[in-house]
Amino acid sequence: MDIPKKMGIKDTDFRVVFGGTKMDYDPGKEDYNRKKHGYSLESAVDLLERWILPISSTPFITSDPIEKNDEIRHQHIGVDDSGNIVFIVTTMREEETVRVISFRRAHKKEQELFKSLTGYNKAVEEEWV
Repeated sequence: MDIPKKMGIKDTDFRVVFGGTKMDYDPGKEDYNRKKHGYSLESAVDLLERWILPISSTPFITSDPIEKNDEIRHQHIGVDDSGNIVFIVTTMREEETVRVISFRRAHKKEQELFKSLTGYNKAVEEEWV
């Protein structure tokens, strides 16, 4: 089934088809992301699923698509279970699969943008490196 064609959108546009979308990540990048950013890609999948469900009360935002490394990516900013503002990068893959590429704490400018767009009132944290 060619869902993007039926929806009249690009196949690289971020989308969720209830009952059809899957989420995954590259298991080979799991340790790298944990060491570099302190977050598990597996936990990013769990967090994205909770953000996207219509019953979620946690604010999150998704960017327009950007092209990097010859693929279309989407950036998502939201709140993790500890109340930290976090940043997730995804791309769309075949068969309605959202692939998580990166997961980290949001930098100061990203936190400020999130606060200005959502009103989330947790104090802006120091930039996390």
